Amino acid sequence: MQILLYNELDPKAITGFSKWRSFMEADDLKSADVKKIGDNLYRARLNRSDRLLLAFYHHADTRYALVLEYLKSHDYAGSRFLNHGAVIDEDKIPALEHVPDDTPALAYVNPQHGRFNLLDKIISFDDTQQAVFDLQPPLVIIGSAGSGKTALTLEKLKACPGDVLYVTLSPYLVKNSRDLYYAHDYANPHQQVDFLSFQEFLESVQVPVGKPITFRDFADWFGRLPRTPIKDAHKLFEEFKGVLTGPSVETAYLSREAYLNLGIKQSIFLDDERPAVYDLFTRYLAFLQETNRYDTNLLSHRYLKRVEPRYDCVVVDEVQDLTNIQLFLILKTLRDPTGFLLCGDANQIVHPNFFSWSKLKSLFYTHGELTTDTDLICILSTNYRNSPQVTALANRLLLLKNARFGSIDRESNYLVHSNGHLQGDVVFLQDRDNIRRELNAKTRTSTKFAVVVMHDAQKAEAQQHFNTPLVFSIQEAKGLEYDNIILYNFLSAESKRFREISNGVSHADLQQELSYARAKNKTDKSLETYKFYINALYVALTRAVRNLYWIEADPKQALLELLELRDAHDTLALDNQNSSFADWQREAHKLELQGKQAQADRIRHEILQQREPDWTVYTGAALQQLHQQALYSNNKKARLALFEVALVHEDRHCLRDLLRVNFKPASHPDNGIKQLQQKYYLPYQTKTPVALRQQLNQFGVDFRNPFNQTPLMVATWLGKPALVQELAERNANPSLVDNNGFTAFQIALQQASKDDKYAKQHLGSIYQQLAPDSLSIQVDGHLVKLDKSSMEFFLLNLLIALFYRVMPTKLVKRGAFGTQDILDAIEHFPDSVLAPHRQQRAYLSSIFAKNEMYRADKQNRKLFYRLRQGHYVFNPSLMVLVEHQWLNIYDLLKIDKLAYRPSNKTTWWDNHLQEHGDHLLDSGRAFLQQELQKVRELLLNDALSMLKVLCEQELHKIREH
Repeated sequence: MQILLYNELDPKAITGFSKWRSFMEADDLKSADVKKIGDNLYRARLNRSDRLLLAFYHHADTRYALVLEYLKSHDYAGSRFLNHGAVIDEDKIPALEHVPDDTPALAYVNPQHGRFNLLDKIISFDDTQQAVFDLQPPLVIIGSAGSGKTALTLEKLKACPGDVLYVTLSPYLVKNSRDLYYAHDYANPHQQVDFLSFQEFLESVQVPVGKPITFRDFADWFGRLPRTPIKDAHKLFEEFKGVLTGPSVETAYLSREAYLNLGIKQSIFLDDERPAVYDLFTRYLAFLQETNRYDTNLLSHRYLKRVEPRYDCVVVDEVQDLTNIQLFLILKTLRDPTGFLLCGDANQIVHPNFFSWSKLKSLFYTHGELTTDTDLICILSTNYRNSPQVTALANRLLLLKNARFGSIDRESNYLVHSNGHLQGDVVFLQDRDNIRRELNAKTRTSTKFAVVVMHDAQKAEAQQHFNTPLVFSIQEAKGLEYDNIILYNFLSAESKRFREISNGVSHADLQQELSYARAKNKTDKSLETYKFYINALYVALTRAVRNLYWIEADPKQALLELLELRDAHDTLALDNQNSSFADWQREAHKLELQGKQAQADRIRHEILQQREPDWTVYTGAALQQLHQQALYSNNKKARLALFEVALVHEDRHCLRDLLRVNFKPASHPDNGIKQLQQKYYLPYQTKTPVALRQQLNQFGVDFRNPFNQTPLMVATWLGKPALVQELAERNANPSLVDNNGFTAFQIALQQASKDDKYAKQHLGSIYQQLAPDSLSIQVDGHLVKLDKSSMEFFLLNLLIALFYRVMPTKLVKRGAFGTQDILDAIEHFPDSVLAPHRQQRAYLSSIFAKNEMYRADKQNRKLFYRLRQGHYVFNPSLMVLVEHQWLNIYDLLKIDKLAYRPSNKTTWWDNHLQEHGDHLLDSGRAFLQQELQKVRELLLNDALSMLKVLCEQELHKIREH
């Protein structure tokens, strides 16, 4: 047996490791004292008190014991890999006599390296990857699709101390990378990492006004213009983004004169076309202003004046999707300009940005502090994702691209070696009715087959022949991968362009190794003109993990011949492919996260056949109407419905209104809770919730009940951890909010803060299921993501959950939230939710004080306004991102809804409140609103003063100019 050691473990620091290792390598499990304590999780005894955690795997014919963790003094409770607070009774576990036969397989093991890395799965670096892993920033990692560059980058990120930024264009890639990074409860106390999409990064500098322009917006605008000499919208958009606004970091955009005088290779358009292009550009600028949209290049240039160094290390993933000005803005946040790590692949550019590695290097040397002899660039040329058959075809396309256009730059001049452990096939088919019908019949209900076309406009035709919801344009397909890709008329739809691409290339040109050579004719705009099309084809091919089914109406095109795709088949040998209901549910959720809403909606409508419930959901206008009917129409049915809504949401304001119209049940609301749960929530109470599962299948996992609760909210509210877990596994959306503005996570905090049984028995497991990665807030116009590991994240969520229950009692005394309110709320919270040191009064007071909005502190999130000593309310300018919309905290949580509920206590003060509670609360509420208004006016005056200074500075610059 071979031993592999987790890369963050130091064997010299593990007492008795060498001796234990010798036992394991001799397959002497008895002497190594190995016992099973979990699913492929074992403990080994080093000595009387210290233990190792390990797992067993195999690769080829070799068995491996992977050492995951070193636990000193039986510290099972502190393990990353066991449930928090786990208690292991070693005396009750039998010793392991031999390694199980059914150990999982490792995709790859480097026999020369006795270490492994860990994200969501075991990673063994090859020699090239390991060499890159050992390098220090600054660094640029270039790798093809499936080369492991993102995994390598994330592992390198773990070694960066201090404040670290991970940024990329795709929000889905950000979430996925964060999930990989923190898999198995990884924690690094020596760093603070921000995972941001580029849009979030811009918002962290300053939340912009309006919406960013997309290519679809641009194409719609361009299509409405009168006749112009420029016909290609995509080519024009790339010129605007990649030439006029993207490359320069000195000016927001090129002047007409500078643009007309660009060199031959600096523009997509010829000299005589450029005046018309610039005329359109001036109209584009006007269009942005008229429609309240912004160009992220122009915005990035404006933000150069705002951005400040705040990171010790910056990691940019898929850097080829960014322009120079966008990247430059990101790098300006570095305290040390050499502390960057970039990764990408220029062959996957389908975003319009005129990117090349040579331009990237020029940016470093011109504006950074790097020395010219620094070896920045490392290339990963091994593919671990695609089958060898797909990789071979992609390589042949790269050879064709090189032969036709010459090398873009030295860094993109490499072929890919396949180390994929899955075999596949490339099947070339002619576009005939029988082929389409058979392929459609056998694949339309499978999540493992997707159809890819070149442009959005071609999707409608493809959907006529293929009933799968998984039909994507190449722009949509970027970042996706499927076992099987059906490439439909990718060339035939653009036959003229692909004929030009293959022009002058022979089979002999594709028989040699890739060589570095620039295109001879500098006036030849072919590469710039056709780059999108050749790159789009490369991206489309590499979306196929195993098999590629390539269908063309014209199978005799020159490019196909060069790729050795001849004699298109007119028959197909393929078994029926079907996926389960659960598979399609997961696929819809994944696509929704990736922003592919149209495909996700088609899955839910056509495959899952989900529909909207037929009952009224009491929220928004429907709730207002119910309120009117109940209070002013003497409608008993409406009053009962409003009473039930009030019970569910603990709406004391509604209960008070119902008491005023003499609705007697409102005087004893606790009596109505049991009846309410029996009436509406029985499907959630049974051990096997069959009826609920039927509803989930009918309406989707996030359907709303009459009280505007999702099933996840209800399961949380009722304290059903197993059901919460099941709904989470069905990908229920935890970010949705109820009528109070609460997420399911905040509902859990609310319930646990008032019910010690809930806190002790349910909160631990529910918290782990529901806690979001972060909470996005906006302070002083800046996006801040509060990571769930921070105390500010916990405290803000808890206070939101306590708002309607605690604040009325505080306001009758003209007080506000204080440390004691937190201590009361968390009294029975388990340590796995909140560490003991975070439950101390002094610590909680320090978090309040550190985040006072007027305190000068680098780490101040400005969450609170101090009403008086020890009494805090939310910063009145605080904004929270709720269901993709920014809401002021006092629009999310409404002060007008606060109502006092008399208690059953009998002290003089409580008797006084029984009689005068409403009046005192009204007075306290008015006092709070006046205080908040004063703060808002102060903030507005500060903003106006700052704006005045900025305007004066700009006017001074204009006068000087």
